[in-house]
Amino acid sequence: MMAGAPRHAAARRLLEGEIRGNGGSLALAPQVIHEFLHVATDPRRFANPLSMKDGLRLVRSLWGAAEVVRIFPAPGVLDRTLELLGQLRLGRKRILDTALAATLELAGVRRLATFNPDDFRPFAFLDLVDAPGSPDPEIL
Repeated sequence: MMAGAPRHAAARRLLEGEIRGNGGSLALAPQVIHEFLHVATDPRRFANPLSMKDGLRLVRSLWGAAEVVRIFPAPGVLDRTLELLGQLRLGRKRILDTALAATLELAGVRRLATFNPDDFRPFAFLDLVDAPGSPDPEIL
């Protein structure tokens, strides 16, 4: 679907190694689905972006995959997000990443695969899995 995207091969290798290669699963939160749709359908980011129809089809397929564990924001996510923003002195551009980190933390997820590890380094409770050699700084 996004085989021509600069990060496609790296994302494929990362998923193969981390999930299929290790017999693991992929914890996926709605925030990640939203961001993927936003990025993958953006003609300013890709010469051949996904249409919204194709993007929706892809995320529905991924959301329903056997390897996917659906992670939803728990009731305490807002409080934890606000706590982390204050504690780590993060600004407004870090709100969404912080909310995702809080969602993962409260769901018991400790490993995060990302193409933008610097955005998640402040969260000591996350073990970051980076896909090296990736040119575009969006999260997986």
